[in-house]
Amino acid sequence: MIKTQLQHLTIASTNQMLKKREISPTELISLFFKHIEKWEPHVKAWVTFQQETAMEQAKALEMKMKTIEELPPLFAIPYGAKDIIYTKGIRTEAGSNVLKGFVPETDATVVHRLQKADAVLLGKTTTTEFANWGGAPETRNPWNVNHTPGGSSSGSAAALAANMALMTLGTQTAGSLSRPAAYNGLTVLKATYGRISKAGVIPASWSLDHVGALTKTVEDAVHVYNVLSGPDPDDTATWTLPKQALKVQTNKDYTVGIVVDSYFQDADSEMAAAIENAVHLLQSLGIKTVPVRLPKSLEAGNAAHHIVMKCETASYHADQYAKDPSRFHAYLQQFIREGLQIKAIDYLKAQRIRSVFRQELCDVFKDVDLLVTPATPSPAPEGIKETGSPAYNLPFTNAGVPTLTLPVGFSKDKNLPLGMQLIAAPMQEQKLVDVGHLFQLESDWHKQSPELVNKVI
Repeated sequence: MIKTQLQHLTIASTNQMLKKREISPTELISLFFKHIEKWEPHVKAWVTFQQETAMEQAKALEMKMKTIEELPPLFAIPYGAKDIIYTKGIRTEAGSNVLKGFVPETDATVVHRLQKADAVLLGKTTTTEFANWGGAPETRNPWNVNHTPGGSSSGSAAALAANMALMTLGTQTAGSLSRPAAYNGLTVLKATYGRISKAGVIPASWSLDHVGALTKTVEDAVHVYNVLSGPDPDDTATWTLPKQALKVQTNKDYTVGIVVDSYFQDADSEMAAAIENAVHLLQSLGIKTVPVRLPKSLEAGNAAHHIVMKCETASYHADQYAKDPSRFHAYLQQFIREGLQIKAIDYLKAQRIRSVFRQELCDVFKDVDLLVTPATPSPAPEGIKETGSPAYNLPFTNAGVPTLTLPVGFSKDKNLPLGMQLIAAPMQEQKLVDVGHLFQLESDWHKQSPELVNKVI
């Protein structure tokens, strides 16, 4: 019975099954590895498996169950981690020949926190080279294997959409959590910059990078966020405020701003219709909506993002690049070259422009609680050499504000997922959770699962 219902499992429902002893940790982990064995050849979401270690941990958790009364939310939950996230004793190669065979001696903070929460690591998932644009892996979108799953958290999104895990870790520097979530019918809470530690995560751009988890539901996102978030002495960019846990609740007393800027007007007709329908649903639930425009500094902020990302990417890779540029993918070679040519004064000016845009964006939230936009301009593009446009996610990553991506429909021709993006002011993740959870109580897009297509390009 459990096997046929694998696609319907969530973190929350699995936790209840474990509590009721309807399934054991070893049965659960074994079930996922059997599913991976069947579908991984078609999806190609993973680079490394830890089956033996995972099963040993599952056995230990079965013994632990005999000694504790209440199982924590992530107890025995199987997950995957993007291959730029350090895992002690497990290869972490960042999708690049530069790190071929590299094995970290420590865990990233997020992995350590998941281990303390008794989650079970199944393996590492694919990424574009160093989580940058270009150097896409062979990973396929489970909804249609002839289409990209997005990037750079390609494998994390594809693995979860194909029901090979119950949540997966990823990162975002422009749109690398939000875009894959939208393309694969998933939910992702990208927290405020500094809410989740980046310690032990190979940087793409240190002042832009966010770490987060792809999940199937807002409820699951809350459980994972509450484990991952909080101050970390190993990451000085994390907020030093006390940890603030999120709650699953359905507060309706919010005003949502519908972004009407021309910047978001190139969404295709199906995407626009899906967002309109989603907004109507929110309105029917008692949420007030008003039209909103973003600051005029938006375009300048975007340009500043590109300068900052190129400079910080180049800074991180400069030594390895100087030794042997050919070890990098052609795209990343060019990206590093351009970054090395940018003057320090221009980098500092770009950071100042980012600060102006961030402040002006935050001013928008004086009149509304949340903003809503499409998560992407279109469904997942055909082909796997490119990972799609992060344009609709980039401004909010640039500003470091929290966002929530939710599935809101499917394209008619190829049945590819469509996603909505909610945006909040810094540290206002709870507002996102309130509206997102309410939306998912009244919709079922997040409950859909792909019928994997066996035909491969």
